Amino acid sequence: MAKSDEEMYHLVCKERFDGLDNKQDQIIGLLRGQNSKPGLIEEVRHLKTRWALIFGFLVVTGTAFTSQMLRWIFNFLE
Repeated sequence: MAKSDEEMYHLVCKERFDGLDNKQDQIIGLLRGQNSKPGLIEEVRHLKTRWALIFGFLVVTGTAFTSQMLRWIFNFLE
């Protein structure tokens, strides 16, 4: 006698899918954050902003240093 699709689902898949649902909820919780704790998404946003500021600072500092070096070289050659 053949079992119905629903019976086969409960015998074979239900336990595995329930485990996957729990793990998926944990992953989503880590990404979004839980209990007023920021998640990984928010952490990455902050890091991205900080690195943009650091990169901008390095570009400005590098440009100022290069222009000062060029000034010194041209003043030395005169």
